[in-house]
Amino acid sequence: MLSSIGRAALQRGGAGARYVSTNRAAFSIWSLQRVNASRGANGSNTKSQLAISIPRFYTTATKTVTKPKTTVTKTTKTTKTKPKTTAKKPVRKPKKAAKPKAKKPKAKKPKKPTKKVLTEDQQLRVDVRSLKERALSPPTGGANTAWSIVFQQEIKQAGGGPGPSGVANSAKTAAAKYKALSPQEKESLNQKANENKALTDIAFKKWVETHTPEQIRDANNARSALKRKLGKHHAYPPITDPRLPKRAASAYLFFVKDRFTSGDFKGISIVEATRLIAAEWKALAAGERKPFEARSEADKQRYYQEFKTVYHQDSAGAAKSTA
Repeated sequence: MLSSIGRAALQRGGAGARYVSTNRAAFSIWSLQRVNASRGANGSNTKSQLAISIPRFYTTATKTVTKPKTTVTKTTKTTKTKPKTTAKKPVRKPKKAAKPKAKKPKAKKPKKPTKKVLTEDQQLRVDVRSLKERALSPPTGGANTAWSIVFQQEIKQAGGGPGPSGVANSAKTAAAKYKALSPQEKESLNQKANENKALTDIAFKKWVETHTPEQIRDANNARSALKRKLGKHHAYPPITDPRLPKRAASAYLFFVKDRFTSGDFKGISIVEATRLIAAEWKALAAGERKPFEARSEADKQRYYQEFKTVYHQDSAGAAKSTA
């Protein structure tokens, strides 16, 4: 049971206050009364303190005051925002779909041709064909002797028949006809041959001038090679060109020339005279050969100089001599 002081304290709390348990409140009041009674002080102070402490106890322990929330409304300045002007992007035209490139078929690598091994006869034919292309073909004129005129007339008539045997037969027949010619007929044929030779020389000279000295030199080298490969019976004479430098003569050739011009070999055949001159050269002492060797050396220097002037380069002999 609560005392009158306790009930009065509860009534001061108000209707909206929240209360704790009744037993707890009574126990608190009872403990306070005991403390004050034990102190033995005046009763008025005790009652006044008790009266003050009770409402404070209850107000702090049982009542939670909630302050009303005051909402502060902040005034925000509204600034007018200018509308953003966005530049219109140019409309891109849709790209045309690229046509798929047609794949090129891979080119097959050409097979390396296998080198064919030629026989000696086949290789000779290949070499001869190449040499003939380099040898050039100078123009051929009419017959330049009385005998050649008779022989050509006989071949045209084909009196001996076709083939090599026919040519041989034609040659025999032409020889017989030539021997039977009168002096007047031979004179007429000689005049015709001289006219043919003059015309041939003019045509040949014009043809040579259409080629360089280097080309004529290469053609003569090819003609020499053809003569070695095919034999002497194949006619590939060198092409005469006055622009080409004349080769230097050896000491022996100077000796032979001097011996033939001496007149010691009149009435002797060339073959026999050549044999005798060769024997004389072998019998000469070293001192006797020196004049001919000096003339040969001077002729070499002349040839080297002319070779460089015509071909615009040093000859092989000049390069060896200066090395």
